[in-house]
Amino acid sequence: MKIKLSLLFILTLTILQGCKKDVDTVQSIGLTYQLTVDPNSITFKVPFEKANIVLTNKLNNEKYTAKATSDGKVQFAGITPGTYSVNVSLVLTAAEVSTLTGLAISEELHLNYSMDNQMYVENHASDVQLVSSAPLGNWVFKQIYYAGSNTSKGAGVRDFFVEIYNNSNEVLYADSLCFAIVYGKANNTKEDYLLPNLQYDWTQSLNMSAIGNANEDYVYTKAIFMVPSNGAGNKYPVQPGSSFIIAETAIDHTKPYTLNSDKVQEIEDATLTIDLSKADFEVYLYPYEQKIQPGRAKFASDIDNPSVTDVETIFATGMRDMILNPQGKESYALFKADAQVDIHSFPKYANPTERAFTDKTTYYPQVPVKYLVDAVEVSSVIEKDKTPRRLPLKQDAGSKAIDAGPYSSQSIVRKTKQVVNGRRILQDTNNSLNDFGVLPKADPYKGNASFID
Repeated sequence: MKIKLSLLFILTLTILQGCKKDVDTVQSIGLTYQLTVDPNSITFKVPFEKANIVLTNKLNNEKYTAKATSDGKVQFAGITPGTYSVNVSLVLTAAEVSTLTGLAISEELHLNYSMDNQMYVENHASDVQLVSSAPLGNWVFKQIYYAGSNTSKGAGVRDFFVEIYNNSNEVLYADSLCFAIVYGKANNTKEDYLLPNLQYDWTQSLNMSAIGNANEDYVYTKAIFMVPSNGAGNKYPVQPGSSFIIAETAIDHTKPYTLNSDKVQEIEDATLTIDLSKADFEVYLYPYEQKIQPGRAKFASDIDNPSVTDVETIFATGMRDMILNPQGKESYALFKADAQVDIHSFPKYANPTERAFTDKTTYYPQVPVKYLVDAVEVSSVIEKDKTPRRLPLKQDAGSKAIDAGPYSSQSIVRKTKQVVNGRRILQDTNNSLNDFGVLPKADPYKGNASFID
């Protein structure tokens, strides 16, 4: 018996030593990136040392930062093998660009890059070409409240809103401005007809006939809501440094109210939610539903506030109310088409993984990026849960998430860049990772508390 026990002990010790040896053989790796730009569009020497580089481990959210050399070389050492996301941002002031080019420049230059789902298992070196982009327009998202509030004590998914801000120094008119929810693949599973980042490759959609690059020159939408107009385009003026709210349901969510089902919606903790009864616009989907499915009963929570103007629903699929995704699996865009363009007639395509059309196929409107005036990529707060990006890099090379996760009452808010004669100018570098912060509680009231520095 003693001999058997001794042999068992020796065998166990051998196995443990073997396991330790396996652990010890997991070696860290080094990553090297060479930052570049398109020499056809950037003809001066870029001071790459001003770039901010963030590498994020998708398994545990661990972040690594590094600085580039003046010639654009970036090195990370001691990196654990795994799957990572990469984000690079570089901002040059107008004065810096003027000095570098010898030309009179009046606007900042933004150089960005982002890539997700990069698997590194050994030392790796690659070139990274930064994308040059300028702010798209004078309308910007100031605040996006997609998290929702506590599902038992708050309003759950009934109190969403977006706040849209006039970031210019002149009066703008909201007439015909469109708010779009951008559609894309909502998981990281590998399958056919995808891009390297695991997002849909729209060039492979059946019957695709896009002019240009179907992935870079367009976005695909699951919902489009348009501010109405009087025909002249001057019904809804918005002053410089002012904003307007589009609410899912423009009622006071801090108080009980009656649903379309005649059930009373109670509220246990009013501090978790907000009063949207004074929103500028609301989404009321019932009229649109009657167009696509006449006779359909009203959705319980799709309440209409007759004192608040309804936006026009151009398209909506997979929703009976403007319910945003609390997990951060959607992105958002503002666009305004030319007056002669009928947005109702934008071409629509099935997602590329659908290889045959059926009566259940959903077709998503294709919006040219040339019409976009702002776009924001939203993501999960947990890195491993981030889904493939839906926006082209030129529209947004970063992404932003709330801190506390779904149903936390938090919103993302664009940072204040500067204040000129009392007017706040909000930051817009086309990299939401840098441009947005987080409010501990969404604030639709437009006062100083609804801004962050």
